[in-house]
Order: sequence, then structure tokens, then C-alpha cells
Amino acid sequence: MAEQNNSYKVALAALDTAGGVLGLANPEGVDLIVTRVVVDVTTKSTSACTVDAGIAANGTTSADNLLDGLDVGTAAGTFDNVADVGTNGKARKKWTSGQFLTISKASGAAAGLVGNAYIEYIRA
Repeated sequence: MAEQNNSYKVALAALDTAGGVLGLANPEGVDLIVTRVVVDVTTKSTSACTVDAGIAANGTTSADNLLDGLDVGTAAGTFDNVADVGTNGKARKKWTSGQFLTISKASGAAAGLVGNAYIEYIRA
């Protein structure tokens, strides 16, 4: 059977709430396996800031099971959950049909942050 790969691009927001940088419902409505989350920061936050990314029960819950403590306040750059996982991040994670992928401010403030997240996944 052929593998069913897909990807999704979504703009980052500069909000400090849980899921405020990104709160994305599973776009396929079926269980997925996230194989990569790339965070392309084109403009760093105006002050110190770290973010967490992960799979959560809803769009307003912080999770760090893909990226943990990613620095988005020092410099613009491209980061992912393979090379930049942090303490709790993982290279892959199951994303069930009712869950969300969230990116949340972990420390500091996200004001001024600009960029996109690219989520690659396969159907489970």
C-alpha cells in the first residue's frame, strides 16, 4: 500500500495564551503521525521568548511533546522537532482525529513574532 504523506502550512500568531502562537485542529479527521514540525521564524519576537509545540486535547492547551523551549527571541531562523527538540520534544507523535497541534509561549512574550509552521504527517 502506498504511503499517504501530506503537509500543512500555517502562519504563526504573536499571542501569549496557550495555543496562541498556533492552535490547529487535525486537518484530516483521521489519526495521523506527525513526522516533522518546522518553525520558520522570519521575524524574532521583540523580547526574550521561548515556545513549546505539541499535540494537545484542544486548541487552548500547551504541549511540549514535539518542541520544548524553542528560543524564538534571539534570532530569526528555521527550527524543527528533529534537531531542536529540547528536553521533552520528540521526532514523531501520534495526532488523533480530535486533537490539536499547538504552539504556545513557554516563557517571555511572543509580541513581534512572525513566521510559519510547516507540519508534515502520514496517515496512521
